[in-house]
Amino acid sequence: MHRLPPKPPQTTARKSHSRPEYAVIGETLRAYRVTAGLTQVDLARRLGRSQNFISQAETGQKRLDGLQLLDWSHACGHTLQDFGKEVEGQLGSLGKPGRPARRR
Repeated sequence: MHRLPPKPPQTTARKSHSRPEYAVIGETLRAYRVTAGLTQVDLARRLGRSQNFISQAETGQKRLDGLQLLDWSHACGHTLQDFGKEVEGQLGSLGKPGRPARRR
C-alpha cells in the first residue's frame, strides 16, 4: 500500500476577535450603555440576556452578530447606523481606516 506524504504544518490565521480594532467595538458598546444610564444588569434585562453576556460583549470575549448589535443599539437609544458611524470614526481617529465604501 502506498502512503501519501505527510502534510506540512499549517499556521493558523489570527482570530478576528483578537484584532485590536475589536476593542473599539467593545468600547462603543459600553459607551452606548453608560450614556443611556444603564447598568449591565439593566441592559441585560432589556435584551433578555444575562449580565455576564453584556460583560463579555463589552470586553470582546463574545462576538455579536448584526441583529444583536441592532438590538443593543436600539436598547440604548441609537440606531445600527449610529453604531457603524461611531466605530468607523473611532477607527479613523486611531489611524486604522475601515474598508472603503462600495460604489453602486
